[in-house]
Amino acid sequence: MGNNDMPINISDLFEQVGSGPSVSFSELVEQKKLELGITDFQMSKILGIPKNTFYRMTKRISEGDVESLDYFSIIKISQLFNLDVQDLTKTYVGSLNSEHIGQIEDARKANYILRTFDVKGLKDLNFISSITDFQHIENRIKSFFHLDSIFDYSHEVGRVLFSKLHNSNDKMRELWVRSAFFQFEKIENTNEFNREALLSLVKNIRPYTRYEEKGFLTVIRALFGVGITVIVQPSPPKAKVRGGTFVVNGKPCIAITDYNNNYATLWFALMHELFHVLNDLDQLKVLKYALTEDGAADLFLLQEEDADWFAREMLFPREFMNYIKHLINSPASVAKYAEEKRVHSAIIYSFFCYEANKEMGKNLYGLYQQYFGKTDIALRSLKTNPFDKESIFEEIELIKKRLTVGTN
Repeated sequence: MGNNDMPINISDLFEQVGSGPSVSFSELVEQKKLELGITDFQMSKILGIPKNTFYRMTKRISEGDVESLDYFSIIKISQLFNLDVQDLTKTYVGSLNSEHIGQIEDARKANYILRTFDVKGLKDLNFISSITDFQHIENRIKSFFHLDSIFDYSHEVGRVLFSKLHNSNDKMRELWVRSAFFQFEKIENTNEFNREALLSLVKNIRPYTRYEEKGFLTVIRALFGVGITVIVQPSPPKAKVRGGTFVVNGKPCIAITDYNNNYATLWFALMHELFHVLNDLDQLKVLKYALTEDGAADLFLLQEEDADWFAREMLFPREFMNYIKHLINSPASVAKYAEEKRVHSAIIYSFFCYEANKEMGKNLYGLYQQYFGKTDIALRSLKTNPFDKESIFEEIELIKKRLTVGTN
């Protein structure tokens, strides 16, 4: 739709005429009447306005009261005087008092908020306390991202992300993506990305799954050291986002969610995204980011199945599963085998259910769910929720501290 997508920017129009137009609306009307040599009576006839109504209208205009003039009349006046509607609108706006300009601008801001944000979703996220107080919503968003204007959100928060490549109607998912990207930008990992170091690190991640309290944090810090920033933030409401890989300032970054509060899924999601870092980085530099969502189609032809295979093989190879699956109903046997293979038993149970579902169509997740483990302990010192903070910069400072080796 082009420029018609946006309502007239009243603030811009007002700025163009300064603190007021050089010629007021009433003065302009009088000038044009003299130039054309027409009387008020002729003008009322031409405009199709009853004489008494027209006289009252012209009296208000001459006194500077243009608020009551409807826009249809403005259009007719522009045609009568051969004026550009946009130019006439500027003059009209410049004749309004500050109170009315403020009301019009408030309406424009509300329009922007409704088109850009899922207001109900923000309320469900406890990010805002009201879905009708748009002044509150505007102030909350501006304060959170440190914006001078609510309209700055579109080009200052994740400005490079959304183009024809990424056209989503899910406003909460977009907020999640923009917020993650914004955090990566501000964290500014100064370590150079080292692919060879990452390859070596990936091969040694599995044993850390056994350390529920510090294992995940230790791995995230190690990844930070080889140039990959990883954050964990809640999944957007109603979405099934497990994670996403971003490229920020040329470096790979990963956002993981606590999807389903599943310990095994947490590690699986990380390994899945690391595959994309190792194998899809050139494509991601073009896309800027790609999300991994449960049940979602691969819109950008990334190697999703290969990423899943990689994650499973790195954490618990199929050959290991071929042995233990026959003893899966013996918790003691699973625990012993997990210790032997240096992996958390939750991953064994989760992968067993995944294989049963994929290969035999059996949904056994409910039967073994008690063994999957929770993410609470692993994420106690790492999980971030920027949306419950006054400012996203509070969260960024916390992340920086957590990613620093030796900081609890």
